[in-house]
Amino acid sequence: MEPPAIFIVEDEAIVANDIMETLKSLGYDVPGIAKSGEIAIEKVGALRPDLVLMDIHLATQMDGVETAGKIHVLYGIPVIYLTAYADKELLDRAKVTMPYGYVIKPYDERELHSVIEMALYKHRIEREIKKRDEILFALSSAVEWLLRVTRSTNSASRPEEFITTTDMQNILDPLGLALNAGAIGIFSLTRDPSGKSAISLIYEWGCPEYHSCLFRPELQGFTYGAMGLHRWEDLLNRGVVVSAVPGALPEEEKPLFRLLGVESGVIVPVFVRDSLWGFIGFFDIKARTRSPDEIEALRITANLLGAAMGYR
Repeated sequence: MEPPAIFIVEDEAIVANDIMETLKSLGYDVPGIAKSGEIAIEKVGALRPDLVLMDIHLATQMDGVETAGKIHVLYGIPVIYLTAYADKELLDRAKVTMPYGYVIKPYDERELHSVIEMALYKHRIEREIKKRDEILFALSSAVEWLLRVTRSTNSASRPEEFITTTDMQNILDPLGLALNAGAIGIFSLTRDPSGKSAISLIYEWGCPEYHSCLFRPELQGFTYGAMGLHRWEDLLNRGVVVSAVPGALPEEEKPLFRLLGVESGVIVPVFVRDSLWGFIGFFDIKARTRSPDEIEALRITANLLGAAMGYR
């Protein structure tokens, strides 16, 4: 795990270098230093550090408060102010930028460390809450579309036939954006007379970088065994979510991911009237691990889809 990256904005070179050495001794990464607000905004935009230490008094056209405000609006990166003194008017201006803390110069190393750790923790929690709210909003949009579709259609030989490609796009689009997903694939499962399962990709959603795989013949009528997904059959039938996390994806299961052009994903079973109908894959083009809250939201999405398909 990479250490948090902290960018320094300080117009006194000696002080900036001293802060940099202190941060490095505390285990942080320091990707850059800026002497002015204008340069800081440009570099922070390019480097996207985890936190910015900002001298509240900059001897440049743009002071620390104005710089912090623009960083907050443009990038949403937390800022901690460094200050030797501050009058009431300056503090009132600083409060508007919603800083994550203040450190008085000359600073105490332990105090600096504590303020940084609290700021990083607070920002991480806020990001998780924001992500949860975005996913919940996306789920509410999906529910709205599913209700609209199920109320307007009351017959179909198979559950998926009453949901058009446009309907499914409107259901998956807000969820894919909220999750910052690379792709979402919906796979249906059919059985031949011998009871052998055949799996087909029937719907997909993709980010701009994703290349559509909907009509690839290899993804139509394949079996668990053909794709090396033997363990998925038992897990999905038992309602277990399969997490294909970075570094832990078995080699035999990689063919499906290679065909889709993705590196990781979460596979959620879809049940219609208590029978496994298929599964939804939430995939990422670049490997990542989903949080428990995100996985729970994906499970709810699959349950909603299954309920809609069963309500005909």
